[in-house]
Amino acid sequence: MDQDLVLRMRDGSLKRCRIRTPFSAGVARIQVVTAEGKVETVPLSEMKAIFFVRDPEGNPTYKRGNEFTEGSPAAGTAVKVTFPDGEVMRGRVLNPAEHRSGFFLFPADPLDNNLKVFVVRSPDVVVEVEE
Repeated sequence: MDQDLVLRMRDGSLKRCRIRTPFSAGVARIQVVTAEGKVETVPLSEMKAIFFVRDPEGNPTYKRGNEFTEGSPAAGTAVKVTFPDGEVMRGRVLNPAEHRSGFFLFPADPLDNNLKVFVVRSPDVVVEVEE
């Protein structure tokens, strides 16, 4: 089944695309189909994060909440992730040490366009446990 993704790159750019096979955190690169229909292989080392989204265009007028509310994920460890570009996301992580390449974050905001985010590990990504 195809899944809509937004790849946020370390250089600040983004790619709206789809992935046709389940994502495995153990891979060094992923193969995606861009919005233009082009097949690309993208190394994880070039990415900030992989956003698994409801809608690849998102809702530019919606302001994502970073607080846990009713409807927020209940399972896992509450964390705050700060990316090198200053973006901050809060959510829950089932297993922060899950993979050397990164981990899955489930956003605190249940209305967020992001269903889950694969945070690519790098020395400049700060993860703070909140519980």
